Amino acid sequence: MQYKVEEPAPLKKQVEVTVPAADVDKQIESLAARYRATVAIPGFRKGKAPLNRVLAQFAKDIYAEATENLINEQFDRIVGELKLEPASRANFKVASLTRGQDFTYSFSLDVMPEFTLPDYADFPVREEEVEVSAEEVDNVIENARRDLARLVPVEEKRAPQDGDVVNLDVAGFDAEGAEVPGLKVAGMDMTIGEKQIFDSFENFVKTIPVGEEKEEKILFPQSFANPDFSEKEFLLRIKVNAINMRELPELNDEFAAKLGQYETIGAVRDIIGNAFKLTREKMNRGSAQTRMLGELLEKVEFPLPESLVEHFTRVAQANSLEALQRQGADLGDADIRTQILELARKEAEQRVREYVFLYRVAQAEGIEVAENEITQYLQQVAASSRRPFAAVRDEYIDNNLMGVAHDRIMSDKALNAIYAKAKVEKVSPGTFVPAGADGENAAEKPGARAKADLQAKDAAPAKPEGDSVE
Repeated sequence: MQYKVEEPAPLKKQVEVTVPAADVDKQIESLAARYRATVAIPGFRKGKAPLNRVLAQFAKDIYAEATENLINEQFDRIVGELKLEPASRANFKVASLTRGQDFTYSFSLDVMPEFTLPDYADFPVREEEVEVSAEEVDNVIENARRDLARLVPVEEKRAPQDGDVVNLDVAGFDAEGAEVPGLKVAGMDMTIGEKQIFDSFENFVKTIPVGEEKEEKILFPQSFANPDFSEKEFLLRIKVNAINMRELPELNDEFAAKLGQYETIGAVRDIIGNAFKLTREKMNRGSAQTRMLGELLEKVEFPLPESLVEHFTRVAQANSLEALQRQGADLGDADIRTQILELARKEAEQRVREYVFLYRVAQAEGIEVAENEITQYLQQVAASSRRPFAAVRDEYIDNNLMGVAHDRIMSDKALNAIYAKAKVEKVSPGTFVPAGADGENAAEKPGARAKADLQAKDAAPAKPEGDSVE
């Protein structure tokens, strides 16, 4: 076997391979001999048919398998000899295999960039301390009391008030007076004052005494869940069937036992406080790691494998389009689609930069991913999506996603390895603005603010001035 290597672009390898006719014939004859020993040839005992007869009858299968065997064997050998680190699947161009002739084919692939990692030992990082207020714990307990509350009918003849649980019959009519099926609901329960439905609807309900029925024209907001009704006016006929008040259980040890067989209300408070603390510790650590990674990336430059960028761009673009479609956005707008693609590309480039950097960190730290770690990852995916583990595992295998799981675990372990060597300074809560808000952390997720601006623009067409791979 001979091969020639070219680099038509940075990080792209083009390899042209020539396999001598003798090796081609050896592969073909070996497969033909195996077929002769295992399949029945009319007119011959098994294993006694001439090779030419076997080749004539099974040529298509034998030549296809021989081609695959030669390429697979030599691809691994070439990658090993050249010490290539593929960043993409190889793209093959294969000529027809012919007995007695040299076999030629070529493949191209992107490779990982080489660069020197910045020194991350004792890298300064600030992480917010965790603070849990008594008010936050009280709010959780109050919500639990509400869930366990007993509904007591209101005896007096009055209209609903904040805190009441009302039972309604609703019917909606269009401008022509025709009943709208999607706006007809019988026996609907809602709690007044909790903004379960938009304000104008709730305010109207608060004017209807129990047992009575009223009509009023109401404009549905643009944000209404059903886009068929958003920003449209309907005549609503609403009857208040019943008004109930919540009778909250006393805050005592008996209530604690109902929540989960806890012995005291103090134990409940401790459980809730610890849950808040663990969640915030994880969140604060993740935010600190994200900032640290961003600062380290600013200290190094390297080219990006184009195939990886294109892959992540497609994923980010698809996610953005799906999200905007759920919001009822006009995806036929060419400007909107162009902006989505630009944002997706920007997000993809950032994700690839992070992946390549952490890949090199994993190498430097000798990090490996064990089979049981991939199993644990898939178990977590199954638990979070409430699906059987076997179904998730099969999906990852069938869709060639096991590499995705491997890379996610590797990246997390590499990031943790950097953080373990960092010089972490604890700072007071609220030092950093939460991700997604206006402030320092709003840009932690690439393209997040621009994407939000785009969504706001599309959600307000009357004001033309004003996207997850993993």
